[in-house]
Order: sequence, then structure tokens, then C-alpha cells
Amino acid sequence: MINNKRIMELEISRPGTFGSNTSSTIALPATPYELLDALDRARVTDERVIYSTEILRCELDYLPQFLSPSSNLYEMNHLSQRLASLSDWELDCFEGMVMMDAIQNSYALIPVERLINMTVSMEHCQIAYEAHNDESLGKFYAENGFVPQLDSLPDNIYAWLDFGKIGKEMREGEGGVFTPHGYVVQNGMIARLYQSGEAVPAEKPDYTVLLRVTKGHFNDPESDNGLSALLKLPAGDQKLFHAVKEAGAASPEECSFAAADCAVPQLTEKITDELEATNGGCYGLVNELAGQLRHLDREGGVPICKAMLMSAPRDISLEEALDLAYQTDEFRLLRETATPADYAKAELAKCTIPLKKELFASDAALCYYGEKLMEHDKASSTEYGILVARGGQTVEQCLNRPEPQMEMR
Repeated sequence: MINNKRIMELEISRPGTFGSNTSSTIALPATPYELLDALDRARVTDERVIYSTEILRCELDYLPQFLSPSSNLYEMNHLSQRLASLSDWELDCFEGMVMMDAIQNSYALIPVERLINMTVSMEHCQIAYEAHNDESLGKFYAENGFVPQLDSLPDNIYAWLDFGKIGKEMREGEGGVFTPHGYVVQNGMIARLYQSGEAVPAEKPDYTVLLRVTKGHFNDPESDNGLSALLKLPAGDQKLFHAVKEAGAASPEECSFAAADCAVPQLTEKITDELEATNGGCYGLVNELAGQLRHLDREGGVPICKAMLMSAPRDISLEEALDLAYQTDEFRLLRETATPADYAKAELAKCTIPLKKELFASDAALCYYGEKLMEHDKASSTEYGILVARGGQTVEQCLNRPEPQMEMR
């Protein structure tokens, strides 16, 4: 079994409007909002936008060569979820099945849906861990009674057998393969339980914050009943108490809360930390944040909120994050503008000046001009695009933090 549960890391990229490529990276399997966030950062704003994927790292080092750069992110995530759930034996079977498929199809790319279906097609898979070549395979088959023709052979002749030839004939007849783990053969059909496109969601999740609720053991492990429930926020009291009951607790005060997903993934860990630090006391704050994120989602303001949080100080509190979520109208986000040079190009496109092309012929000049423009406009570069202040206030100024006081000595 794969220990870290992260099967692969992908880079998602698409051509930018002004010439710069926009890209993002994501580790799979990921949560629904982590997937949406990666697409946001790559400026894949709807299903019509064409993007490509490149595998940067994969726990199964043989797999990337068989995956197409045009593979759908959601299907890649579903494949990763399936692989993360497999046992060591099942992973060994999967590798053998992939290599069997590769040999039969001259190492062509394998559709993701077929790989997904391989993960549920191991009923007729067998592994001989002691067989790593034809000779050891032939000996394994002969010693374990898989070659009926040898049953009546005298023992003194047995040692003279050409085990390599026996193994080769068996392997070629079965279509099995040698892997680093041994000999793998799959005698059944690949299931067709998964159909292409089924992993692609029709809508966004019906929550903006997803909490995992468990009965808190409060330094008493024996009180941990192993039950848990998922609570979709924003939620009213009825849904909260229903989740508490599912977790086997009598009241919210008996529960521990942790964030499993969030429409703003930068906040997932922060929500968990503050819930733990307050023993769930900031639940109301988290629920209010979820409500505001739902409002922003309806208005298309979540990317602005994410860009604002990326521009904010790293030590921002959850309460300050909520405060910023109420101030998204103070900013605009240029989604298709990835760099200062892009910002300069967009600005120059609005005006006509003599010798414009000659003036900004070099990338360095264009970039310098863009940086100065951004400084003038109180704009900042983020992974979601360039964030521009409408009223001249930076994100940090919107936090209204007190100015540091000078100490007199």
C-alpha cells in the first residue's frame, strides 16, 4: 500500500491570452475544491478551455508513459483515488495488467477509463513472486503441478528438463509478464464498470466548507468510538445536531471538528487549527465564513477572495480572512493576466502612441513597464491573476491592523 496516499503530482497548463502560459500543480488524489482551485490557478475557467497535464512525479514510475497529456483532471483524480485504496498485492497485479496491455498494444497510450477499470479487475489475477525469468517460471510451474504432462516423468529425468523453454511457452500462451515483483498473469476480462466521463462532476460541491465531526476523546482514547460524520457548511442547527448524533456524541461540546475541504483551499488547514485551538468554539465563525463563501460563489467572487488571501500576510487569522471575504468588491482580478509583461500589454492595447512596438520591443522593457504600472495601480501578482485595488488600498491595508509602535529606550 502507498504510504503517503498521494499517487502523483501534475502540472496543468494552458496558453495565456497575452502569450504567457498559465499553469498550476496539484497532488492527486485531491478534494473537489482542490481540483477546482488547480483549474482556477491554471485559468481553466470552464469546460471549453483546452488544457494539458504533465506528470511531474508518480509513485508508480512505470505509469506516466501510458497516460495522455490530454487526460481529464477529474478522471486522473479518480484513478489516483482507486490506486491509493489498493493493497500491495493489488498494486502488483495492477502493474502486471498495465504491462500486459502495453505489450499487446505496442506500448501505446492507455485510456484512463481502462486503467480505472483495471483496478477492479483483479479477480482472475495471479502472481508468482518467485518467478523473474522464463527458467524460474518454468520451474515454478513444473514443481507446482501446472504442467500435467510432467506428472508421470521419473524423478531422475526431472533435473534434465529445459525449464526456460517450459516457462517461455507458458508465458507466451497465457500472455503474462515479468515485473520487478514477479510473474503476473490475468486470465479474465477487464471490467467495464467505469465509463468515460463519469468522474467529471456536473456541478460544484453543495458545500463551501466540509467538516469531519468525531466524538472528541479529550485525552481519553477509550472514549473514541471510531464514528465520524461529514457536516456540510453553511448549515443550520438541525444539520449540526444531526452530525453530532451520527458521531455518537450528545452535544457539539463533546465533538472534535476538522476541515476536510474548503472552497478556498488555503484556509482548510487554518480552519482545522482554529477549531482545534478553541475546542470547536469558533464553529460559528467557520459557519459564517462558509455562508459568505457561498455568497461569493454565486457572484463569481471566490477567485478574488483567493487572490486576496494569497496577497495577505501569512499569519492572517481566520477572523481576518472572513473580514477580507466581505471586502472582495474593493478589488478586481485580471484572470487572463499572468505577469507584469501581460499587464503592460493589456494597458498598451488601450492606447495608441507612436513607435509603441519599437519602444517596448524587448521583454525586459515590457516587464519593467508592467512592474511600474502595477506599483502605480496598487496591483499584485497572484497565482489566480493580477489583483488590482479599486480604491487604492492594498490587501494588507484592508486588514486594519494597528501600526507597530516604536519602543522608547
